[in-house]
Amino acid sequence: MNLKEALKGKLTEKELQLLRRSFEIIGDIAIIEIPPELEDKKDLIIEALLTIHKNLKTVLQKTGEVSGTYRVAKYRILHGYETETTCKESGCVFKLDPTKVYFSSRLATERERIRDLVNDGEGILCMFAGVGPYPIVIAKKKNVRITGIELNPKAYEYFLENIRRNKVEDRIEALLGDVKEVIPSLGEKFDRILMPSPFIAEDYVYLLPHVVDRGTIVHYYTLAGEEDEKELPNKVERALSQYRMKSKVLFFRRVGSYAPRVNRYVTDIEIKDIELQ
Repeated sequence: MNLKEALKGKLTEKELQLLRRSFEIIGDIAIIEIPPELEDKKDLIIEALLTIHKNLKTVLQKTGEVSGTYRVAKYRILHGYETETTCKESGCVFKLDPTKVYFSSRLATERERIRDLVNDGEGILCMFAGVGPYPIVIAKKKNVRITGIELNPKAYEYFLENIRRNKVEDRIEALLGDVKEVIPSLGEKFDRILMPSPFIAEDYVYLLPHVVDRGTIVHYYTLAGEEDEKELPNKVERALSQYRMKSKVLFFRRVGSYAPRVNRYVTDIEIKDIELQ
């Protein structure tokens, strides 16, 4: 039974059409969006949600999009009080608080895709590592060396704890700081670069020459309107070329919706050449 079915007979047909059927569950927390027209029906919606998912302890209503220095959305608690949770993904365990850090369970399939592309022995850099989902999912299955950088002190705290919980301390180094300051000081080239924050990735392309070499694979995430989808891979190539990097697009796809007619996309890019200054 889905949410719409659970609310039949309790909401009018017009109200059911307004209902956002998709919602996100992270551990024992549900995150929902309620249109203004259904605000007075939120108690019915919560009751139906708890009937479908009996393990839920907290229901959060999303009230604002991801924003700010730490890329966190705004929420209000509709049910329960605890906002810290533990969730499982791809054989890994993650502790986090979605009101304090960014995390999306909807990206689990994409994280597995990246993991399956990785070869043992790779050196990997993850910008905007968050609580560590990309590095940990990879390190749990592959014999690699990963450097993860995170600016949000709370996310970094969870990142460290999640590394310990998943017993990958020997494969991941977590660094607290701004990638703008950390990357130039690394003095290292990597086989693979992850740029998993679609909100800001384009502002950090200029840092790539510090950490890429010929053959480096870059996984670049961005947000774009559906009308720009066909041109997006070429746009990414052009963005890299502005900073002396010749590249080739290996793969491109949509990895989820963000807003009406706005989606999250990933472009996998191989660095073919880089001009040194």
